[in-house]
Amino acid sequence: MTFVETRAALTVRAAFDTAVKMRYPVLAVGKAGLGKTVALNWIAAQSGAAYCEVAQHTKAIRPMFLMLHDAYGVQKDSKHTYDLAKDCMNFLGARYGPPRPLLVDEYQNFTPTVLRELLHLQERCGFALLLAGNTHRLAGTRRDTHAMDQIESRIGMRFEIGQPTREDCMRIGAEHNIEGADAYDAIVIYGENTSLRALCHLLQNCAASTSGIGSIRLPRIETTLRGMSCGSGALKLLHERRDELRSPA
Repeated sequence: MTFVETRAALTVRAAFDTAVKMRYPVLAVGKAGLGKTVALNWIAAQSGAAYCEVAQHTKAIRPMFLMLHDAYGVQKDSKHTYDLAKDCMNFLGARYGPPRPLLVDEYQNFTPTVLRELLHLQERCGFALLLAGNTHRLAGTRRDTHAMDQIESRIGMRFEIGQPTREDCMRIGAEHNIEGADAYDAIVIYGENTSLRALCHLLQNCAASTSGIGSIRLPRIETTLRGMSCGSGALKLLHERRDELRSPA
């Protein structure tokens, strides 16, 4: 998704600035598809911060330390978890100079125990840490209750990423060469009721069907929606909302 300065991007940026200034872990959370990953990658490129994404294979403690080595471009000479942890203490502490801030995407894929270990590392080293991901709680069991208590106590501030605004949808529409007030109204209705990712996917499909030549008007949007798996519901919503706008007060 092309970077556009949306409300989500501004929220993630504010969370990052807070983490850098205050030096305690900060959360930026919201529904999937709101542009968190795009914003995080843009911040990393602009600021030089280290970026990593928590995948299935990085959920345990040792893979988490390996992930940090990769994010900071540090060679992994150690094989054992203890030695990897010690290496992280060195390059994330002040031993080799101030460390770059760390951006962790999809943090909710961590188990509570592993996330607690990362937060403990941050507490010891004092590097700026921004955790971003979805709003649902970390997966775990009753045995993780103590870990969750420690996690909550270490998080300094939480930023909520809201649904796309009309202005967000309008800006994305301009990037994709939308033409016509009715076309803009349609993508605003669609974007506000789905996500930025879904809106960009729709507009990319519209552009592909025209070979990227010319502007995208309302008929093209409706035709593209008819060919999408969720398009019938979206078309019904668009027509209902347009009828509401046209009806007298």
